[in-house]
Formats: sequence, C-alpha cells, structure tokens
Amino acid sequence: MKRFLVMLYPGFCNFEIAALTEILAFQDDWEMTTVAAESKAYTGEDSMAVLAQKDFSQVNLLDYELLILPGIDDYHVPLSDARNAVFLSQLKTAGKRPIIAAMSSSPILLAKAGLLADTKFTGGIFEETYEKNPFIPKQNLIRQPVVSDNGIISSSFQFFREFAIIVARACGIKIGDSFLEPARTDRPYTAEELTYHFEG
Repeated sequence: MKRFLVMLYPGFCNFEIAALTEILAFQDDWEMTTVAAESKAYTGEDSMAVLAQKDFSQVNLLDYELLILPGIDDYHVPLSDARNAVFLSQLKTAGKRPIIAAMSSSPILLAKAGLLADTKFTGGIFEETYEKNPFIPKQNLIRQPVVSDNGIISSSFQFFREFAIIVARACGIKIGDSFLEPARTDRPYTAEELTYHFEG
C-alpha cells in the first residue's frame, strides 16, 4: 500500500487539491492520512472543517510517498506556528523523501523550512509577500503554471487541474490529458455522451 499525507492548517484551500485527492481516491493501492500540528478539526477557507487524523509527532514523513500542501487563505496564520516549518524541515536532509506537492501560497511554508534554497518553484504568492519575507528565494521563482524540480511540484491556484495531472503522473499513476477538461462550447453534447454505465 502506498501512502500519502495531506497537511492541514487554518484556512487551507480544499478546492486546489481536490482534483488530485480525487485521482488518488480511485487508486486501490493509495491511502490518505491528514496531518497537522494538532489532531483536531481545521476550518478551510470555504468553511469546511476537516479532521487531522494525526499530529506531526505521530508520523514519519519518510514512510510516505507523497506529501500534499493545499494553498492558504492567510499564510500568516500557519507561518506564525513554528511547528509547521519544523515538521517540513525534516525533509531537508532526508535521502529518499516523498514527492512534495505544494499548491498556491503553500510554498512559503517550504521556503520557511529551507526546502526551496536550491529548488525552482512557482505559486500564487503576491509580489509584496516576497518583499516582506526575504527567506523566500525569489531568485528560484519560475513564472509557469506548474513547476517540478528536486521532487517538489508547485503550482498556482487556477492550474489545479494541470497540477493534479502532473503530480499523479509523478506518482506513477496513468491519467489522460482530458481529465477534468472544460466543457466544450463548439457543439452541444448528445444524450449518449451524457449517459453513464458501470465499468466491467
């Protein structure tokens, strides 16, 4: 069984990672665990509360194949809790570490943990944030929808679909380019196209 973690913090953005967790949910050999500084419910930016099944002390990051960081409504909140960066900093010196999938503003936590010093990244981070937080290595910023470097895959919020596909493929999951593609507008859908059947 392959295992992945979803890291939670106040104001996490669920929609940015939902396409990716949906892909993983349909894989028989992948299992999810939610983790946070404390084992309690965390309220996301959409007011959905999600329970952290384990706290940081209960997991060994090296036992997981993938770590997912959702975006953050207000990055000041998880950044001010030193436990988040300390948890992530364990991966700085790890030999074989999990793939890290960081969405939108969450690379700021990776930067605080020292994980972006030699890694190219992108994200949905305001320009003023770089100025106020010089620990973020802006020289490594690549302004592209999704950036993959040194086992860290990052993206900004509007590219959640592309992010999901690239992370899934990095995990060895086969997924087509048409996953969650926008509805076509050049011609109407037929009833047959919108009729669904069980497989097998």
